[in-house]
Formats: sequence, C-alpha cells, structure tokens
Amino acid sequence: MKTDDLKAQGLTDEQIAFVMKENGTDLKALQDENATLKTEKSQLENDKQVLEKEKGEKEQALKNLQEKSITKEEYDKKVKEIEDNAKKEHADYIFNELLKNAFKDAKVRNTENNINAVKGSLDLTKITTDKDGKTLIGIKEQLEELKKSDPHFFETSANGNEPNEPGANGGKGDDGSDVSIASNIAKEANKRESQETKSQFFN
Repeated sequence: MKTDDLKAQGLTDEQIAFVMKENGTDLKALQDENATLKTEKSQLENDKQVLEKEKGEKEQALKNLQEKSITKEEYDKKVKEIEDNAKKEHADYIFNELLKNAFKDAKVRNTENNINAVKGSLDLTKITTDKDGKTLIGIKEQLEELKKSDPHFFETSANGNEPNEPGANGGKGDDGSDVSIASNIAKEANKRESQETKSQFFN
C-alpha cells in the first residue's frame, strides 16, 4: 500500500495518515503472530527430540535389565536420571530462548563473540523463569546495569551515540569505569566482524 495510490483514490492527508497507521498496526500484529508461531514450532521440535532421546535411553535401560546386566535398583536409578536430564534439557532450551529474546529487546550486538561476552558478564544464577515459563525474572535489571558499564555490548550507548572503540577513553567506559578484558575482546571482535563484512561487500 502506497501513499500515492491512496491519494489517487481521493483520500485526504488525514485519511491517508489514518489508513497507514491502521495498516502498520495490522502488519505489526501479523509479524508478532508469525514470530510466536515460529517460536512454538521450534519448541515443539526441540521437545520431540528430547522425548525421542528419553524414549531411546529408557528402552536401552530396560533391555539391560532384561539381560540382567543391571539390577532393578540400578534400573530405577537410571530411569530417574534419564527423566531428570530430559526435564533439564527442556528447561534449558526455554531459558536460552528467553535469553535470546531478552538480548534482542535490549539491542545486544548480534555477534557470537559479543553475545558470549554478555552472557559471561551476567550472573545467570540470579535469573529465573516465571511460573508460566514465558518470562525471565532478573534479566532486565542486569542488562540495564551492563548498558551503563559496558555500552559497547549494545547497538548504541546509553546516550544514543556509537560506543567508543577500545582505548578511546583511556581504558575507561563511557561513565569513566574500568573496561573489563571481556569487554575489550568483544569490542575487538565486533570491529573485526564489521571490517570483514565491509571487505566482503566491496570485493
């Protein structure tokens, strides 16, 4: 839908503005719905893999019991271990997906080295999921603090400007605090990846 097409239909500027706003709202809703469906599909695929792995391991444990290579007590212990591991894999998957979404919302620079550096800077033991398993508790506060101490991890600094390159502020962050080794590594990695991308583009 283009503004010129609406003008050609005789709509006023106010009417065009209203139509474009409503169209944008509808488009955003469809995009959100599509993103939700993709997330649900990915989670179902992961759950399927976890269940298949759990089933295979239980079948092997039962076979070992039938062949008397393990005792009933060892079998029960093994089954519980398998079930606990399956629950952990499921929980870990959900946690990591929510972490990805939190990083995206906070505009963390989307490079492998940078994301790993951000993860390493967070205290993951203080981050939990809510009872519905759909929201992370404790992540927002840590990311906000990280934006202040290490703005180069993010697409823009707190004041909206591009962060300083390593050494540009005498080894200090934008707020004058010391920059960590992990921070400098992330900066250098981001710089290299940016230069490589530009090089590939012009070649």
